[in-house]
Amino acid sequence: MKTRLLIILLTLNAFSLLMLSACSSSTAANLEGDVYSQSDGITAQDFTGIDVVTGESVSLADFEDNAVLLNFVNYGCSESINQVVSSQLLAIRDLTDERDDFTPVSIFCGCCPTETLRNFATQNSFDWPWILDTDNSIINKYSDYLQTYGYPTLVLIDNAQNIREVVGNTDANALSDKIDNLTIVEN
Repeated sequence: MKTRLLIILLTLNAFSLLMLSACSSSTAANLEGDVYSQSDGITAQDFTGIDVVTGESVSLADFEDNAVLLNFVNYGCSESINQVVSSQLLAIRDLTDERDDFTPVSIFCGCCPTETLRNFATQNSFDWPWILDTDNSIINKYSDYLQTYGYPTLVLIDNAQNIREVVGNTDANALSDKIDNLTIVEN
């Protein structure tokens, strides 16, 4: 069982590296790096993009006074990558069904087909903003984290728009704990 888990984790790390290299010229430098955590917080860089599902403009500033989970992912590049991404997105969806103290925002690299994203979001009831970053303007603002964690990279931002933690692929229980810690910092 432990060997199988290790193989799965190594495979997920390899897929993260592949996803990062497929969508940008940078590579994942340290997939086994420590979780980034900042008690004082670094101000999250604002961005604006278009939600591929609703067609509406979305900015990080729209969520001021709310905890935000930025989810940097890609989808549609390959079936094996889609499985990893789908698992992370389903974990986030399950958390949004259970709690209302955070807002997810998914940022997709420019290699993802718009129609594929729109259909996937609609079919799976992913009811949060999905931004396709075709010019990598958002991804470039967070590239240091992406180089460390690959895809998916999760950036937890508090209600004052400060980055509190950055992690890679995370299951629903661990992610819920991280959001608990994030909302404790807020209060």
